[in-house]
Amino acid sequence: MWVILNAWLKHENELVEKAARNDAMNLAIAFEEHVHSVVRYADALIQDMREELVEDPDAFQTLAKTKLPRYGALVGQLALIDAEGWLVGTSLDSLAKKVDLSDREHFRVHRDNLGQDQLFVSKPILGRVSGIWSIQLTRPVIRDGEFTGVLVLSIPVAFFTDFYKQINIGQHGLIALVGLDRVPRAAASSINLDARLDGMVVPEDRPYFDSTKPDEGFYRGPSAIDQITRLTAYRRLEDVGLIVVVQLSPAEYLSASRERRQFLIFCAAAISALLLAFASYLYFATRRHLKNTAALKRAHDSLRQIVNIDLLTGARSRRDFLETLENELGRALRHNAPLSLVLLDIDFFKRVNDTYGHPIGDVVLRELSARCSAVLRAHDVFGRLGGEEFGLILPQTDKEGALLVAEKLRLAVENAVISTERGPVQITISAGVACAESAGEDSSRLVIRADDALYTAKQTGRNRVCFAPAAEGSPPQPETAGPATV
Repeated sequence: MWVILNAWLKHENELVEKAARNDAMNLAIAFEEHVHSVVRYADALIQDMREELVEDPDAFQTLAKTKLPRYGALVGQLALIDAEGWLVGTSLDSLAKKVDLSDREHFRVHRDNLGQDQLFVSKPILGRVSGIWSIQLTRPVIRDGEFTGVLVLSIPVAFFTDFYKQINIGQHGLIALVGLDRVPRAAASSINLDARLDGMVVPEDRPYFDSTKPDEGFYRGPSAIDQITRLTAYRRLEDVGLIVVVQLSPAEYLSASRERRQFLIFCAAAISALLLAFASYLYFATRRHLKNTAALKRAHDSLRQIVNIDLLTGARSRRDFLETLENELGRALRHNAPLSLVLLDIDFFKRVNDTYGHPIGDVVLRELSARCSAVLRAHDVFGRLGGEEFGLILPQTDKEGALLVAEKLRLAVENAVISTERGPVQITISAGVACAESAGEDSSRLVIRADDALYTAKQTGRNRVCFAPAAEGSPPQPETAGPATV
C-alpha cells in the first residue's frame, strides 16, 4: 500500500508542477503580446508625430492636443526636447519655467548616437513636470540631416501594473517587466512593491539575462524583488530590450496537492474502512483542481482575445491574421479544398488624413472594417495588416467566388457615404485576389501573389479588383474597374 501511495503522490506532484509551468508560460506569452502591442502602438504615434514635426516644427502643441485623447491611459505625456536638452513642449499644462532634461538618459542616448534612428525604452523615472513615475519611449528628431531634439512618449508605470493586477495569479504570485539593463520597469503583486522597485537592480545571475540561453524558459528560486521562492517563467523581448517575468508561488499551486498528501498518509495508516473517505476526498480535490485550471484558462483566453484584436478597428491583428492564414492554407491543401486570399487597400488614404485630419482617418478605418465584416460569412476571416491595408481569408472559396466577394466589397465601399464631424467622406478600395495552388503553396507565397495583384490594381487606375494567376510569369489581370474617387 505504501509503495503504491508513494508512487501515486509523486506522479500527482509531477502533474501539478507541469500544469503550473504551462499556466505560467501561457500567461508570459499573453503578457509578451500585450507589451509588444503597447510598444508598437506607442511607437506608431511617435513616428507619426515626428514626421509631421519635421514638416512643421511649431506644430507640437496642436498635434499633442489632437492625438493624445485617442490613447487614453496609455499615454501620460507627450514631450519635445530640443537639441540642447531643454524641454520645449509638453502635452501637460504650459511650462511655467524652462526645464533642463539634458541629463536624462533618454535624451543622451540619441544625442550621443547620431545617425541611429532606434526606439529607446527608458528606465522608470519620476517626471519633473508630470510628477509621476513613467517609462519613456523616445526617438530622435532629424531635420535636414541634423539632430534637432528628441520626441518623448511617457507611459505611466501604473498602466502596466493596473493591467497586471487584473489577473489572478494568487496571493503570493508576481508579474514583472524587467529591462535587459536589469532595471525593473513595472511589477504587480498582492503586496505593495513600489518602494522595493525604487533604485533596484536585478542581480545579473538570473537566467533570463544570459543571452546564450533561449529567449524563454523556467527556473525556481528566490525572487529578486521580494526574495520569496517561486516558480518563474520568462520570455525575453530582444527587439524592445525587455523581459516578461511571471512567478507563481509553489506554496499556492501545490497547496491542494500537499493537503491531499497529508490526508492520504493518514488514510493509509488507518484500516481499510477509511478507503471510502479517501476516494470521496480525491474526487472533490480533483474537481477543485480542475476548476482552478479552468479559471486560469479563461484568464489566458481573455488575454489572447486582447492581443489578437486590432485596437483601432476591431479586426483581427496582423499576427493573428497571418497565423490563421497559415493554418487555413494547411487545412485546404490537406483536404484538396479551395482557399482564396484578398488584400484590400484604401485608395488615396493619405488625402483623407491630409484633408480631414487623422481622427477622421481613424473613423474611416473603423467604418471600412465594420462594413466589410457585415457582408462576410461567419467563417471568413477579416484582419488589418497595417495602416490602410486589410486582408480577407476565404475558406472553401475558388477564384469565381473570391472575385465575387471582392467586387461586392468594392461596390459596397464605393457607394457608401461615411458621416463624420467634418462632413461626409467617400472612399474607394483596390483589391488583389490570389487562390491557393494544389501543391507547393505556402502562406508567404500566397500573400506575395495577392500583393502583386493589389499592386496591379493600384497601377491600372485603382478602385478595381485584380486576380493573380497561379502560373509564374503571368502578370495579374484586372477583373473589374471603376472610377477612382476620394
